[in-house]
Amino acid sequence: MGTTNAGLPKNYRIKSGVIRTPIQPNESISSWLIRAALDCGTEPLTFTGFYWDKLRLWTYDLDRGFEPIQQQIYSDICDLSLNGMVNLEAHSLYSALKRINGEQTLMKGQAKWVLPRSSRNRSHRSGQHYCSCCLDEAPYLRNEWRFAWYFGCLKHQTLLDAKCSCCGELYQPHLLSADKRQLNYCHHCGEMLNHHSDLLSETEIEILQTLDTVFTSDLGICFQKQVNSQEYFAILRYFINLIRRGAIVKSSHAIARFLEQLGISQGNLCQPKTALAFELLPIEERKNLLVNAVKILQLSSEAIIYAIQQSEITQKAFAFENYPSELDSLFKHAREGREVNRKTIANKPKINSNLSLNRQWERLKRQLQIAV
Repeated sequence: MGTTNAGLPKNYRIKSGVIRTPIQPNESISSWLIRAALDCGTEPLTFTGFYWDKLRLWTYDLDRGFEPIQQQIYSDICDLSLNGMVNLEAHSLYSALKRINGEQTLMKGQAKWVLPRSSRNRSHRSGQHYCSCCLDEAPYLRNEWRFAWYFGCLKHQTLLDAKCSCCGELYQPHLLSADKRQLNYCHHCGEMLNHHSDLLSETEIEILQTLDTVFTSDLGICFQKQVNSQEYFAILRYFINLIRRGAIVKSSHAIARFLEQLGISQGNLCQPKTALAFELLPIEERKNLLVNAVKILQLSSEAIIYAIQQSEITQKAFAFENYPSELDSLFKHAREGREVNRKTIANKPKINSNLSLNRQWERLKRQLQIAV
């Protein structure tokens, strides 16, 4: 291998055509880097450390793309690959989600619809989601496994996993040793990831197919009207948050009555333990929210208006957050409500509810786990 000269701008370790690992359809960036390292007979950490020694790449979420790190890495990888056949820029989550998230897709902070790594140094506290059947057939990581709405595998109709079924450790393929030549192994116990997860129900498969079609075709049906994928996912996110509120309020609350009119019982709703962002929730909680939210979007506008009128929900109840302008034509049918002047008591001690305390405790446990 070549050597570098710190005084020169060019990385002389980049040699043309030395890596023969091809890129697979819809493969994630981290997946290709791991496979390229294993094909070279070395560990992923050593591989990236050799070519980009000053960057500590695995402390970043590489699947998002190299734009926030160093754009030059795309060119380096293209040069390293045989005949320049690997263009990872087209495989970044930035490119994949720009259509629904806009220009500020993944530059800073928590990105919408992307499952976070929750990294501490080079270890992740949120395991890589995977389908063991897919890994058995073709051992590489698919980009859709990082999408927050992708809770199952459509091909095998199973729920995605994030842990090893043998030892219970999180699946972190970037920590694999060089003797494991494929990605379908656990880095901790060395066993193959061959456990088949729970099967999806017919409803869950239908919901997953609907979301996949909207994303891939850039076209969706919302309240029996045609919208693009950005509008669809914006409306979907709003109703996910509305359902989260409906799960914790009293059954007599206007939001709970509104959801009941739509055929969504409060007893069937999942109450997220931590109250964190949607992308940070466990897969079962995300699945419950998605299934119920998509059911609402599949209703007619007449059904929504009827539920608004029957529940007597107010416009203020809908305005707990900024909602997409496409919903104005529906929410205008809600009552305006009346202003209530409440007397404020100065220096009143704040008393947290049991629900609030439980959520704080769950978030603290999560932080302690990340800090270990």
